[in-house]
Amino acid sequence: MRIRVRFFAAYKEKAGEELWLELPDGATVGEAMRALEARFADLDLGEGMAAVNASFADRSTRLHDGDELAFLPPVSGGAEERLFLTEAPLEPLLPELLSWAVRPPYGASVIFLGTTRSPNRGQEVDHLVYEAYPEMAERVLAQIAGEMRARWGLGRIAIGHRLGRVDPAEASIVIVVSSPHRPEAFEAARYAIERVKLILPVWKKEVLPGGAFWVEGGADPSLKLGE
Repeated sequence: MRIRVRFFAAYKEKAGEELWLELPDGATVGEAMRALEARFADLDLGEGMAAVNASFADRSTRLHDGDELAFLPPVSGGAEERLFLTEAPLEPLLPELLSWAVRPPYGASVIFLGTTRSPNRGQEVDHLVYEAYPEMAERVLAQIAGEMRARWGLGRIAIGHRLGRVDPAEASIVIVVSSPHRPEAFEAARYAIERVKLILPVWKKEVLPGGAFWVEGGADPSLKLGE
């Protein structure tokens, strides 16, 4: 079978923007990774994420002829951080993120999942729409992760934020934090969501049956930079 492979950011610099890959019928994402790493000597896909036809996938996901397989490196932070924006659903990524975060030195792992609430303020919500300034948002996510590490002794940090349309009960943000002990993991995850709400350049439009409006942030002002 033949699949289309796309690369982004640092991966694109090593392997090009896209290519077509021949694989045996029934091959998995993991087998495609190994074939690509064998082709490009300096390409290491292990710390990034994969998506098949614009949905997150793990290494065991089976591929089909004509599929589009994309490889997305972490926004920043190397092996200990996964910071990203995506228009794909976040829920399928949870098992992989938790497996990645749990390591022998880290006895505690916390997941925070923020989902669309309906009703909100007494009105049914049809859906939300998130818009970002991506280049700036990537830097801000790295800043937030740095702030977390400056305050607590942490293991691995993942922060992923949805863009585009998000329906009720769907996740708009996922935060995963691992650490040697549970207090640090809980406190850091709480800090991360408050900082995201306060400084991340991602904006939310709330779409109701009777109209739509942009929602202003409302995080704790005491968390502002420099205070």
